[in-house]
Amino acid sequence: MDANQTHPNPTWLVIFTWAVVLLVSDLPDSIWQALMGDRPAWLFWPKVALLLLLLLASLVWKWIRPIRLFILLLLVLMLASWGMNWLRTTPAYLHWEQQAGWLWGMVAYQAIKLAVTCITILALLLLGRRRKEFFLTRGQLNAPVRPAKPGVDRGKRSLTWGQLGLILGLCILPLTVLFFTMGNLPSSAALIKALPFLPVVLLFAATNAFSEETQFRASLLGDLRQAFGDDHAIWMTAAFFGFMHYFGGSPAGIPGVIIAGLLGALFATCMLGSKGLTVPWFIHFCQNAVIYSFWAIDSVI
Repeated sequence: MDANQTHPNPTWLVIFTWAVVLLVSDLPDSIWQALMGDRPAWLFWPKVALLLLLLLASLVWKWIRPIRLFILLLLVLMLASWGMNWLRTTPAYLHWEQQAGWLWGMVAYQAIKLAVTCITILALLLLGRRRKEFFLTRGQLNAPVRPAKPGVDRGKRSLTWGQLGLILGLCILPLTVLFFTMGNLPSSAALIKALPFLPVVLLFAATNAFSEETQFRASLLGDLRQAFGDDHAIWMTAAFFGFMHYFGGSPAGIPGVIIAGLLGALFATCMLGSKGLTVPWFIHFCQNAVIYSFWAIDSVI
């Protein structure tokens, strides 16, 4: 592991950061819903207050400073996402979405997500981050997944990150189809009726994968990796991403948390390993292509 990229911190800071990640995720919301019923809208604001207090505390207490930029980026992401969700729940937007139909509603949704992504990227640039530091690059697609050890024959071909991404992307396609259909495929009539949506389905899959990889991994992984190393960086971002799927995920609930969390860990591993966005984006795109295809089919049935 590159010593310039990771600076391990005390165990208590690791535990503290894990607690922050879980507290500002949708874990408290899911617990509230399980015990008390529908989650209240105000539950979001104590999370924002906690992050703001930690930012202020970092000005005085040096022990918080290794995670200060991570906390700030998390706050920017949460506020931008809240703005997106607030807009989508206004009566005017809901009325327009109902009148517009699935296609234009999805165009608007992806445009809003891209706006949040642009805010995230702008925040990173304003904080002095270079594109390579938040993985907004093609990455090292030809780099081996497992570099050759000293004394090992380097003439042997090893699997590269680009090849691994292609394999995983193609493998996730049928697995996602199987998960969504459970063996019951849509009728040929529904498939034919939804076929004109294929170009926009692929576009939505691409933009959604780019937005989520940028927001929930690329923006957060760099600072977490520098503070705690790869493993904690991967699983902290995976936990935050997983709990985000408890409400409104596809699937939602506990299955959504587990599946999205594991996939988030896979995407983060590929991003750190390949040092770029392409590999996790492609795998995510392949999964999204199936999901959006079924949404398009549902819209014409």
